[in-house]
Amino acid sequence: MRSALVMYIVAGILSAFTAGPMYRPGQEYRTTTSAAYEVSIQKNGLIDVNLTGGDPVFLDAQPMIWFEGEEEAQPLSVDGRHTARQEVSDRLGKGQGMVMKHKECEWSHRTYPTKPFFTVQVAYTNTTKKPVRVKSLFPWYAGDPRPGKGDGGFSLGPGTAGSITLESGHMFPGDVDLPGLRQGAGTSLWNAAVLNPETGRSLIAGFLTNNKAYTRITHSNPVAAGDGPHRFAWFAAECVYDPPVEVAPGAQLVSEPLYLSVAESDPLEGLERFGQAMAAANNVRRAKPFLPHGWDSWSTEYRTDINEEKVLENLDFVATQLKAYGWNHFALDDGWQTNRGDWDVNLQRFPNGLRAITDRIHAQGMTAGIWIAPFTVHTASNVARAHPEWLAEPNALGKQTLGEDERILDVTIPEAYAYIRDVILRIRRDWGFDALVEADYVYHLTLAEQYARKDLTRVEVMKLGMQALREGMGDDGFIMTMPPLPINGVVAQGLRVGTDCAPVWRQVPGKWPLGCVETLSNTMHKYYFTPWMWAPDQDCAFFAHDATRERWGVTEQPKLTWDQSVAWLTGAAMTGGVVKIGERFSALNEREVWAMRKMLPSLERSARPIDLFTNEHPQVWVLPVHAKIGDWVLLGLFNWDESAAQTLTVRMPDLGLSPNTFYTVYGFWEEKYYGSAENELSVSVPPASMRLLCLRPLENRPMFLSTDRHISQGATDFTALEWDAATRTLRGKFDGIAGAEHTLRVLVPAPYTVQSLSVSCGDTVTRMDEHVLVFTFTCGRTEPVEWKVQF
Repeated sequence: MRSALVMYIVAGILSAFTAGPMYRPGQEYRTTTSAAYEVSIQKNGLIDVNLTGGDPVFLDAQPMIWFEGEEEAQPLSVDGRHTARQEVSDRLGKGQGMVMKHKECEWSHRTYPTKPFFTVQVAYTNTTKKPVRVKSLFPWYAGDPRPGKGDGGFSLGPGTAGSITLESGHMFPGDVDLPGLRQGAGTSLWNAAVLNPETGRSLIAGFLTNNKAYTRITHSNPVAAGDGPHRFAWFAAECVYDPPVEVAPGAQLVSEPLYLSVAESDPLEGLERFGQAMAAANNVRRAKPFLPHGWDSWSTEYRTDINEEKVLENLDFVATQLKAYGWNHFALDDGWQTNRGDWDVNLQRFPNGLRAITDRIHAQGMTAGIWIAPFTVHTASNVARAHPEWLAEPNALGKQTLGEDERILDVTIPEAYAYIRDVILRIRRDWGFDALVEADYVYHLTLAEQYARKDLTRVEVMKLGMQALREGMGDDGFIMTMPPLPINGVVAQGLRVGTDCAPVWRQVPGKWPLGCVETLSNTMHKYYFTPWMWAPDQDCAFFAHDATRERWGVTEQPKLTWDQSVAWLTGAAMTGGVVKIGERFSALNEREVWAMRKMLPSLERSARPIDLFTNEHPQVWVLPVHAKIGDWVLLGLFNWDESAAQTLTVRMPDLGLSPNTFYTVYGFWEEKYYGSAENELSVSVPPASMRLLCLRPLENRPMFLSTDRHISQGATDFTALEWDAATRTLRGKFDGIAGAEHTLRVLVPAPYTVQSLSVSCGDTVTRMDEHVLVFTFTCGRTEPVEWKVQF
């Protein structure tokens, strides 16, 4: 289904030409402007984009097309004298646009006066008498790929040659492709961000939809400045059709809309703006029905050896030990089924069926999830024997990826589509599961040699498969799946953003699977899609039980330390997505349960890695908190180095804080008040660990510092907090948990002293830690707890 934004833009193009653009002799240039940049159309139809101060960004941009059988792309016909203005009103805002229509090409750009970005789209009409096949459409191609030809391309000012590109992967179709940083020429699927550290200027480029094509952003190596601007010789934004699309005589092929932000003051804000724009273009709902926090039994010592007894044992552990602390989802992973493709219950393992399991889960007040590989069919399955015509043979990449006895369910066949939709409907309606956790290996669907319907691209086939899953689950069912991210993330609420990880701190170079360092870094490279598009699943965190290490075959590698496990769990929680462990729940010890109780519920928004463009593995994560009791900042400082401590220094403005204000600094895990800081903060972080700091504006009176209930330190449980200056009383209210020991800390600056303390739920143990009042108590039952301290 084509997105609303695409329809708006296409409709804008068509309506603009209802009266027909006019040739305007003497008007050789036309412009559209915003507060930050100007788009200028030359007489020959090429477009330049300059900042309002005159600095060039794009030079000699044009649309291009690549026909099947041709050795290279060729320009589409444009003429700046044949233009029409249009009013813009779409999901991104209001503005003005310009459309050129000449021969077979309709090329539009849209500017938004108060925004730093514009959008571009091209439509090709086959004006010949024979069908043609199109490999690629380029809504934006600036410069000339031939060495030494032309002076176009794109520039970020002096020092462009030192620009850093944050890429978003390279491989389609296929498994998870990890993004990273690069200097010089770059190619990135879907979107990319380029930052010039010398000028601070950046380019945020990406396609807003991927409905028919998979998309990529490519730019050349920078060229010597000489007497001209510092620049990359060419820049290409390409819609790739796999297989090539046949365009009949008189028919039209419309590119995906391209987003180009050229005037961001902060590239991180620019990335976040792109994530919001992509969600708006695809009409993605930000709210999720729930987040399926829990475990991945496949990652544990069980692997696929699960059964009713093991499942209920672990369910009972979660229900009694963790549910009250936000761990309110329970999922069955691989091992419950007979054959891939049939998706029937293995009654030897689950003699009472799966409805009995979900009933137990729901009776505990929890949601239920299940694993499935919906588009992968084993040749020994009943469905393969009964309907061999539903199965597609894998292509060359598919043969390397799938098992020898596995085939692909061809959802372009209506009966096969209905089959998998009904399988999911049975899971949802008859068996009572609330979530697919996860719909695994869905990218297998893109690896067929060919499909029954020859008129669909692999992207359209992938979207068709995801549509079947959504129809089966309904709008209120949660789908957790995997790449291709911008295609599946339009339908699924959660996405695995990386490959499997093992209970190790760091990946063995060049080998699967990932460790903590790589999986958290990979998630941060995509942080800007959360919460707008999807909730990320960085995979599991581990405590590295011996049985789990044996399952992963990593017993020869260094065992995770306690600090490393805490860093992993905290990082997972700070992604704003799903938090999972790869250990058997019922094997957790008291200390491990204690740590897990502090992670949930999720704040459902990602921390911002402020060193995203300077560190391949970002170390400084900032997460603003906006809660009922005020606003503060959580700061995660990660030391990935196993051999030495690091002192990390951050500036308050980089955290979104005032440089002229003092802030209290409290370390959550080490339970330490560091004092106050102004302008900048330096903290020593031990090897292979992290510090989670809470920064609140310092007030010249007693003030609340922290609670040990949750890593947000008050956002998820506090409902009231106030200071009464007349009575010199600080009071608060929060949701207590039965049987839980709570510890609160209050800063008591001179000359104040504590006169009295009361807590509504029982006996309290108090002490003074220099200028910090520490009081601990245990709740007898789950209820609101009120406390007050008089000074």
